[in-house]
Amino acid sequence: MKKDLVFFGIQWSGKWTQADLFSKDFPNCKHLELWQIFRALSSNKNLISEYIADRMFQWKMLDDSLAFDLFDMCGHLLSQTDYMLIDWFPRSLTQMYHFLSKANAEQRDFIWVHFYLSKEKAIERLLKRAQEQWRKDDTVESITRRLDLFTQETLPVIEYFQKIDKLITIDADQPIDSIYKNLLEQLKKHGAI
Repeated sequence: MKKDLVFFGIQWSGKWTQADLFSKDFPNCKHLELWQIFRALSSNKNLISEYIADRMFQWKMLDDSLAFDLFDMCGHLLSQTDYMLIDWFPRSLTQMYHFLSKANAEQRDFIWVHFYLSKEKAIERLLKRAQEQWRKDDTVESITRRLDLFTQETLPVIEYFQKIDKLITIDADQPIDSIYKNLLEQLKKHGAI
């Protein structure tokens, strides 16, 4: 590994699956998935967990300072030979500026990977999950709200990294193995692995 990686993608674009595959093949790449950390924190009964659970239930962005603190803490836990594979951060321009400030201060290089999936395909996948898993939170209304939040908050971050040539875009509407093969090819081409 030569660079930290940041995975982006609309919900159910397969970024977690790809991160899991990548982490197994590159053990010095430590997977930081803030959503899972927030879910774990919200499972307790205290002031912070209630705040997180409420924001997650409403599908709203969490306070930036909370995301900053978790991101910063994870950075401190890395060894000299470790790299980060980040999912679910940064999700807004404010978070992006924090990320860039830390990356610059610590002289860490990075590449951003956008697993592109159309909004229509994401809705189709999420509605299928709702049927298969009896998920009451996957209604057309809630799905649309979550995907709109991604478009409003995260798409400008993706566009920024595309402009500075730090973004790889992967077609996420393919079989898992094809996506992973494409990911590895693109990361090699961009000097990330």
